[in-house]
Amino acid sequence: MSSSLSPDFFVMWTPEPGRTIEVGPKREPMELPAIPLPLRKEDADREHLSDDQIGEGLFDYLRQFPDCPHAAEYARILNEGFPHYLAEIGSQIVMLDARQVDPLYIRRKIRLLKILLLLEPENPGLLQQIGMAYYQVGTMFSELANCRTDLLRAMNYFQKALGRVEDLTSLNYLAQIDYLLGDYSAAARRWQGVVDRLPQGEARSRLEERLSAIDRDDVPGQPLVDDIERISKAAEHYNEQRYDDALAVMSEVLDNAYLTALYQPPELFHFYGLCLEKNYDLRSAAEAFQQALEIDADYKPAQEGLERVAG
Repeated sequence: MSSSLSPDFFVMWTPEPGRTIEVGPKREPMELPAIPLPLRKEDADREHLSDDQIGEGLFDYLRQFPDCPHAAEYARILNEGFPHYLAEIGSQIVMLDARQVDPLYIRRKIRLLKILLLLEPENPGLLQQIGMAYYQVGTMFSELANCRTDLLRAMNYFQKALGRVEDLTSLNYLAQIDYLLGDYSAAARRWQGVVDRLPQGEARSRLEERLSAIDRDDVPGQPLVDDIERISKAAEHYNEQRYDDALAVMSEVLDNAYLTALYQPPELFHFYGLCLEKNYDLRSAAEAFQQALEIDADYKPAQEGLERVAG
């Protein structure tokens, strides 16, 4: 028997030969495959499993583990036997799009998109959406410890999307990831491919400036993702109340003009302000909080920090 990826909540059950569920408006029988299927733990000991309990187990399991063994077969069973769950996925994605500021919701959206991708593995739109979601969450301040992993996952999906349909959005994202990972020649090739297809305008001019900088070797000495990951290390120091170490790391990171030109979330300068505040440099802390507010005037933690050190 296959092992459950969450044994506290799911157990694996292999249907006996000939076990069917009823599908479609006419409730026609569909034979279940002889593979381990996930059941919710509270349903596992039932003497008679209903079709709905089988469907609920499959759906709940896939929502958590869309990359699990037999995932494509689970998705097929849902599509043929329980299509209302797939309709629910669409409505959940729309709901999560409205709450994307939280990385938890973005990762949940990724898992739902992966279920749809199991049914349409060649769909370039789904591949691109997953890549964009991984890029978004990977560059969120609270998720920087996983930045490199998420960027590589994003790259994988963008490459798959681009292999199916030529698209400037995927190409531009791939160039951005190449740049962050320190592969400047690859970034230049991809951005040149974007520039060649863009009309004259501000977007093209910005990319041409980047290409010119790469051509004259005006690039970071080490991959920017290294410094991005160091921010998460500074956060560890801060949480351990090693405020001087946190400040030292953040000061070095923010000295990297290449990074601050490309990566400027308000959380970055707010956190720098907190480090300065804990080291009793209140004037510099106020300046850092003000920088955060220049990026996002409504960023409440920076507003509160500025009021605190100014008062």
